[in-house]
Amino acid sequence: MTENEILAHFASLDLQPEARYYIACMARRFAYLLRLVERFRAQLPAGTARIMDIGPSYFTELLSLKFPRDEILCVGFASQNSRGGHYPKGIKLEAVRFHAFDLNDTQDRSKWIEIPSCDIVVMAEVIEHVHTAPQLVYRFIQSFLAPGGALIVQTPNAAEFFKRIQLLQGKNPYELIRENAENPGHFREYTGMELRAIGEQEGLSCLDIEYLNYFPRKGRLQRLVNAITDIAAPTLREGITVSYRKT
Repeated sequence: MTENEILAHFASLDLQPEARYYIACMARRFAYLLRLVERFRAQLPAGTARIMDIGPSYFTELLSLKFPRDEILCVGFASQNSRGGHYPKGIKLEAVRFHAFDLNDTQDRSKWIEIPSCDIVVMAEVIEHVHTAPQLVYRFIQSFLAPGGALIVQTPNAAEFFKRIQLLQGKNPYELIRENAENPGHFREYTGMELRAIGEQEGLSCLDIEYLNYFPRKGRLQRLVNAITDIAAPTLREGITVSYRKT
């Protein structure tokens, strides 16, 4: 699905302005992520595959549309707590395939839940919201990632251009942790090299690290910087996508 096709799909739904704004900001990222999942799906044998989306979002529904013959699973907060601006009512969320689990509970192995073996796992724009060590989260994912399976992690780039400029100005580019315990914001953002090291430490083979500008910029300077970093200086781009293989 292209960016425009994604926008057209959600335009037909009765969504609040906040939700529509979010989709407009994320459509390019969603389209890119779908293409990446499709690439890994093409490497799997014929038959039904299991694809896990960690953290229910609009992307969960897009996976169901893109891969109708596959089993799409989801893990995250209890279904009712997942509803909100990022995943409002009216979006499909199959209760049978939903596994309620807080990734922060990976600190306690006795709380881990059993999830069917999955061929592809997507954890997009999630790891920065988790206050538990990412190594523990990766270990939990490996408990249900099939041998040879792919893990795709997508997250903001902690070292992108505008964050570096803010630091040079003596400003903190990262927001304060919010008072809302259910949506506290970002606890920790990562660099590509950190994510490579974390995955390899946990026995995953890092296949690729991609830096991309997939969020819309409004200001003239912001658009200029995006245009420049689209051509050069990839580590200054705003988003990181890391692909791993479980050996």
